[in-house]
Amino acid sequence: MFRAKNDFLTQYRQEGETTLACIRELTDESLSQAVSELDRTLGEIAWHVVQSMIVFGERANLKLDGLSLEKPMPETQAELLSEAEKIFNQTLSEYEADVTDENLNDDVDFFGHNMPKGALLYAFITHQTHHRGQMSVLMRQADVKVPGIYGPSRDSE
Repeated sequence: MFRAKNDFLTQYRQEGETTLACIRELTDESLSQAVSELDRTLGEIAWHVVQSMIVFGERANLKLDGLSLEKPMPETQAELLSEAEKIFNQTLSEYEADVTDENLNDDVDFFGHNMPKGALLYAFITHQTHHRGQMSVLMRQADVKVPGIYGPSRDSE
């Protein structure tokens, strides 16, 4: 659980930039990479991570004017990256304006479960990390460069 605004913002910037670095490496062809027909594609996972910025932001009571979950998944890497950068930057600005050390203890509703805002924001970071791990496996399968995430990858050596 985050207890200090600056701790959260530092982590949000780092994790968001790392996710954007992964999306930058994708290709239009790689978006359709999947483990099987039963699983999400690389593009679908990336879009889910991007859209979760909106979901968790809404649950943290941010004012996210102009951002919508109704928007369909972009068809190209360039469109996906553009949307990801826009959503990341807007949510970051809203968190910078809204979050305080004190309100990290305020209860928020996460689909029927009350939890402190700081716990919700921690859950968002781990959610993003989980799906980025899935993305990195599919990126390897699609023969796409994997950027360093928590250290260098073989592609960044």
